[in-house]
Amino acid sequence: MNNAKPVLWTGGWDSTFRVIELFNRGIQLQPIYIKDSSRGSMEKEIETISLLTDLIQERFKDSKGKILPVKLIDRKDIKSDLYLKMMYKSIKRNQSIGTQYKWLSYLSKNYEGLEIGFHKKDRDRMLKPHELKEIIDETNGKNWIVDPKKTSFIKAQLFKNFRFPLVYISKLEMKDYAEQNGFLDIMLNTWFCHRSEEIPCGECAPCKQYVINDFGFRLEELS
Repeated sequence: MNNAKPVLWTGGWDSTFRVIELFNRGIQLQPIYIKDSSRGSMEKEIETISLLTDLIQERFKDSKGKILPVKLIDRKDIKSDLYLKMMYKSIKRNQSIGTQYKWLSYLSKNYEGLEIGFHKKDRDRMLKPHELKEIIDETNGKNWIVDPKKTSFIKAQLFKNFRFPLVYISKLEMKDYAEQNGFLDIMLNTWFCHRSEEIPCGECAPCKQYVINDFGFRLEELS
């Protein structure tokens, strides 16, 4: 991967914010997109990543950062891991957890330090602040990992290869930062609806979550 930093990129708000943050630190990035044929917005998301790549590199042309062509990985090609599957099921018995964390944990075996775009409200649903440990990562920036001494064994196992760079910032705080630093217009090109490629459906999980996160204006502006 030529020492490029792997980043999960969906073309959505959180992952795009992180891509811009890293690009402006002069990091060479290897975007990874997980293809899921059951997702009606898949082609839209891939197109959005291409558009955002052009916008970011044009806007921040003085940066030494670089975005490599996106690496597409089919979800069905991600090799299952029985041990991690058991950890996921154990967590699911006690709290709500999306299936993406199961197959992302499988994927993280190949990309140690894989970043997950938890923002502040996501964190509060999944992990408590005391369960996280702050580190300085290879980009010389703050990042967070699960602290095995402060969380349950099963969470420590499922999340051990993950990093959570956005756990102390909310979507609205990202919006404010983007506005103050002159790239909000780029962020408004991100996509989030899982069912549609044109107008947000308002019914899928991401659309509903946008409303919960005080981001309902995105549905309104695109409808």
